[in-house]
Amino acid sequence: MSENLNMTEVLTLVQDFITSDGMIKSEQRKFYQMLRTVLSTHEGTFSQTEIEQYMIVARTETLDLSDEDYKAIYDVVIERYTLSQRLEEEARLERELAEKARLRIEAEKKARQEEEARLRAEEEAKALAEARARAEEEAKLKAEAEIRAKIEEQERLAAEAEQRALEQEEARKKAEEEARIQEEARIAAEEEAKLKAEEEARLNEEARIKAEEEARIAAEEEARLKAEEVARMNEEARLKAEEEAKLKAELEARLKAEQEANAKLANEAHLKMVEEAIKISEEERLSEEAKINSELEEAKRLADEKERLEQEEEAKRLAEENARITAELESKRLAEENARIAEEQRLAEEAAEEAANIKEIPDLPPVDE
Repeated sequence: MSENLNMTEVLTLVQDFITSDGMIKSEQRKFYQMLRTVLSTHEGTFSQTEIEQYMIVARTETLDLSDEDYKAIYDVVIERYTLSQRLEEEARLERELAEKARLRIEAEKKARQEEEARLRAEEEAKALAEARARAEEEAKLKAEAEIRAKIEEQERLAAEAEQRALEQEEARKKAEEEARIQEEARIAAEEEAKLKAEEEARLNEEARIKAEEEARIAAEEEARLKAEEVARMNEEARLKAEEEAKLKAELEARLKAEQEANAKLANEAHLKMVEEAIKISEEERLSEEAKINSELEEAKRLADEKERLEQEEEAKRLAEENARITAELESKRLAEENARIAEEQRLAEEAAEEAANIKEIPDLPPVDE
């Protein structure tokens, strides 16, 4: 493939040719200008075929250019393409020779490398075979040693398992014997505890029945005494009320008699005053009435004072009597309370003494393991 020429290169070739003899013909100049015009319509470089076509176009526009001049100009331009082709061919041949030399060198190098690789591969294969043989021998020896060790380990484990089985069997028999002894001891202890519990329950029941009976008797006795005391106190209260009513009736009767006597005296004094008033003058009568009224008021005051003193005396006596009866009742209640507490303490001491006298059955000692 020939080298493409640009527009400047083509026009320079034409210009150099037509100016080589120092004189440019008009038809040559016209051809040059026409060629430049037609080449300017193309962008880029021109191939040999394209430049031939453009030169034909320019030739048809300059018919006055001789065929000899056109052929000379054509040969100059086409020779450049031919030279380019020749140079390209020479370059191609040089490249082919260089490529062949390179390929030969690479082939020789590759052959040397392949030979070296083959030798290395053979050496490595030999070393690998030797290493494989050594590894197989070592693996064989190791496998034989592992088999022997495994057989010895299995024999050892079997012996240990047999020994453990014997020991476990002995331990099982021993445990069963100990369990049997413990079970017999447990049954005996449970039976003994059951008998002891039944005996304690019986004694507790008897003590409870006895205590309930004693408590019932004591409660009945206490209730009876309390009822008698209440009846006595009620009787004393009734007698005291009757006595107080009697004394009050006597006091009221006495006061009524004294009031009637005083009224009688006052009436008699009044009648006497009336009788005497008839005899004396009005002045004396008034003086006498005042005196009599004064005497009556004094007599009434004395009677009232006497009645008050008697009532206070009676109230004091009644209060003292009530205090005496209350003190007697409280003293009696305290004495009965102390007697009841002493009786309860005595019963508790007797119960404690009775419980202490009960014979306690000791437990069996624990079974030695």
